[in-house]
Amino acid sequence: MSRQSKGQVRLIEPKGRPHIECPKCGTCVVWPSSLTSAETAAFAVSSRRSTLEAARYAHENLGLDLREAKALAFHITRIKGFCHRCNSKISGSESLCGTCRSANLDW
Repeated sequence: MSRQSKGQVRLIEPKGRPHIECPKCGTCVVWPSSLTSAETAAFAVSSRRSTLEAARYAHENLGLDLREAKALAFHITRIKGFCHRCNSKISGSESLCGTCRSANLDW
């Protein structure tokens, strides 16, 4: 395990996979590099319906361990174009919120 600033332990390692670091919660959010645009859209719909369902899907079908699956599901925007944490307007499919500094996957 590697160490992050402020003494936090990084619990998820990217290992060459696409990822985004969330400054707000200190999590490294990863997803499979083989994920197609159709799969990302389907995953986002699933996550917006139920975070638990999406985490289970990512674990069982995308090959992520449970911690990775949960982190991915929690960082999907609940409403397209708005931060999953503070509801501020965001732009880009992978971005940091300018207001609360949370990582967002606006898939």
